[in-house]
Amino acid sequence: MTEPGPDPQEPREDSAGSGPRVAVVAVHGVADQAPGATVHALAALLTVRPPEGVQYRDATCDCLLLQVPVLEGCVPAACDPDDRPSAMKALRQSLRSDFQRTGWLDASARGQAEDRAKAQHYQSTVRSAHAAKGMATQAPGDPLKGEPDAGIAFTDYLLFKAQRGKAATEHVEGHRIRITREDEAVRTTQRVDLHEMYWADLSRLSSALPTILTELFTILFRLSKLARDTIDQARHAADAAGAPAGIRQRWARLSWLQTALDWSFAHLLSNLFLQALLLGTFIVVMSALNEDPRGETARSVQTMLAVGLPALAFWWLVYRHVRTAVGRVLLFLLAVAAGFALKAFAAPWLLGVAVLAVLSLLCDAGLTLADRRFVSTRQIGLAFLAASLGTLATVMLWFSPKEDLWIWWTAAALRAFELMLMGTYVWWIIAAALLVPWTWYGVRQAGLGDAARASVATARLGLFVSVTSFTAVGMVIWAAGHQVLERAAGKWGYRPWLFDLQFEVSADVWGFQHRAADMVRALPAESFLTLRYVYSTATFFLVAMLLLALVAYVLVTLLPSVLAELQRSVGTAGNLGRWLTGGYQRLEDFIALLAIASALATTYIGGVYLVDLLRLVEPFTAADLKQAISGTGFASQSLLAPFVIGSVSALGALTLFGRTLSKYAPWLRAPLDAMLDVDNYLREFPRNAIPRARIFARYVALLEHLKRDGASRIVIVSHSQGTVITADLLRYLTYRAMRDPTSRAGQLGQWLQDIEVHLFTAGSPLRQLYAARFPDLYHWVRTGPVLDQLGIDKWTNAFAAGDYVGRWIWEPASPRAVHQSAFYAPGAAALDESPRKDLCVGAGAHTHYFDADSALVARCVDELIRS
Repeated sequence: MTEPGPDPQEPREDSAGSGPRVAVVAVHGVADQAPGATVHALAALLTVRPPEGVQYRDATCDCLLLQVPVLEGCVPAACDPDDRPSAMKALRQSLRSDFQRTGWLDASARGQAEDRAKAQHYQSTVRSAHAAKGMATQAPGDPLKGEPDAGIAFTDYLLFKAQRGKAATEHVEGHRIRITREDEAVRTTQRVDLHEMYWADLSRLSSALPTILTELFTILFRLSKLARDTIDQARHAADAAGAPAGIRQRWARLSWLQTALDWSFAHLLSNLFLQALLLGTFIVVMSALNEDPRGETARSVQTMLAVGLPALAFWWLVYRHVRTAVGRVLLFLLAVAAGFALKAFAAPWLLGVAVLAVLSLLCDAGLTLADRRFVSTRQIGLAFLAASLGTLATVMLWFSPKEDLWIWWTAAALRAFELMLMGTYVWWIIAAALLVPWTWYGVRQAGLGDAARASVATARLGLFVSVTSFTAVGMVIWAAGHQVLERAAGKWGYRPWLFDLQFEVSADVWGFQHRAADMVRALPAESFLTLRYVYSTATFFLVAMLLLALVAYVLVTLLPSVLAELQRSVGTAGNLGRWLTGGYQRLEDFIALLAIASALATTYIGGVYLVDLLRLVEPFTAADLKQAISGTGFASQSLLAPFVIGSVSALGALTLFGRTLSKYAPWLRAPLDAMLDVDNYLREFPRNAIPRARIFARYVALLEHLKRDGASRIVIVSHSQGTVITADLLRYLTYRAMRDPTSRAGQLGQWLQDIEVHLFTAGSPLRQLYAARFPDLYHWVRTGPVLDQLGIDKWTNAFAAGDYVGRWIWEPASPRAVHQSAFYAPGAAALDESPRKDLCVGAGAHTHYFDADSALVARCVDELIRS
């Protein structure tokens, strides 16, 4: 007898049987997501907007607790033989990343060349497996070419450094939604498990003001460092490709200039500013203590110090060292004697030393925090701190005070302030000399091709934004506090050391007037600071104009997209897409013009500072100097006021309403979140918490869970930065499966090849951002991603016409097509070559792909889920 077949009128289980056979992994984008938000939005979209004839129902939610061990790399340890911390090693790492310096790329290239035959055999096996599954295959690619694959090598480098840095094993809670898919056409019921790959907590910007400020300053310096690394990578790529000697020599010189400008900016100019800020704060605090008419404040603080310091020293020594009763009694008597001595000692000495100690500790805490992100920052910063304190000590101890002791503290601080200001002047003069050849070599190298042009544009943009933004912030801080500082300095006579002769200037320009002969002898301390403020900020107009020009260009380009992000009417999808495309295509030319303008402006700034520094009175009269700088001086003073008001208002709003703004107006911080995501993903410090290594470890732990759970098909639905994370990880796992299939990563890569892996990406910045700004690390995107290199069977990429982060993945066949309205029509396919697909979902921006009305996205995801 034969068993009766299934009733055709009754729904039947999918032929794959019970249990989790289809797993959907949702990977979120910009790291401001709440846990579970993305997977719930995707489940809601499939439930509310399923394709015709399909229903998703019976969703249940639970959580998984996954152990996340460190994912190991595979590059030989010979690339980094000495990982012991030392001052010289840190200094070398601050000049050039170990990735470029230790031959990592060369070792990776040798390993890839040795495995070439293995790779070809592996890809042949993969294509045969695809054919057996009835899957269309793309033209085969070869990820193990003779030249180094910089993207894979960089991932290996970060994983290896994280392993050497003893990154800790983590535990992470993952959200899962079990849902049933019913297809009325074929009468099947299919169980689908939706999992979330959550990484926002590794890159999220806190709503607390101190964290926001810390990350803002970090990004300012990181942009310059990313620019330096991009030029280093371009130089190495030219060497590996065997470029002509002249080209390689120009790359080497451009790399040297980029490194010199970046390193001196991040380690010298920043520390000069930090010490000037510390000394200014010291003057203000000492003045506040001295200005109490009855002296009660100073006496109260002195009493607290006289009691607290000996008591604290007594407790610490008893706790750690002194064990006998006699020793403790003697120590107590010594502490009492020290307290009486401190109480009887001159208040200005004790208070001055105490204030300096507190400020020095705060400075060291800031340097320690910065050192976690920028290696060797602390050791160089401490040298600058020692110079400031050494100048103060020299003035206080070597030169006997002839005025009031409180005034002498201020005079000593002004001497050190002069020294830091002199260093700032010298930095700008040298930077002006370096920027001229830097601009020239950049113009020469940009003509070598699209990749070289992109690398040079990244170098220009990173250095320009970092230096101009930092300069603007520094000048705004000085403008906001200079009046307080001048009042604190007082009207007593002060004779400068380094700026002992000033030009006579008109009262209607600067607000006061002194004769040059008088200034040779002495001038009021507050007038000296006023002059320094005037001359130092006279060129702010140029810095502000250059920065505002870039901001204006970006705003004009992105304004329609921002309106679309707010779901306002912006016309047709064609208008939106063509406007954004045109703006991006002209961006590199605009950056080139800004680079040239910046070199000219810096030359002018350096010239003004040089004249002021060398006090070239003979060739110039006071009227000549006034005419030379009065125009920019007037404009600078008029611009600084609104900058100060705007900055103070923004800080106040962030302080009072930071959490509210993050909750109800997240688009206000979206640009900062996006920059932080990109920066975090490329960071290599701190070694024990490298963000990419931690994100990959979580992703691998989730995939290994799906492997143990018996998934036969994986559909990865990723958005924005999540698409980059996914693509890089899949490429890396495929590479490891070829190179060392017995390793943990290799076994997982082999399993992914044995099952079906489908990829859906939305708003992917792979081409529009990463390949455009880091062309050597993402060369595989510029040449067109090959599915075999990622170990996937299907890839559908969706984009909105006005998505300012990412749109198409594969280069359109006709470059002119991107300027046609039909290219951006809803559902229009920029590429439809199975198993690859690029399609536009119509008008829109970057953050609404998984909204409840996104029927086209739901249809695309369902196509990848169904058998």
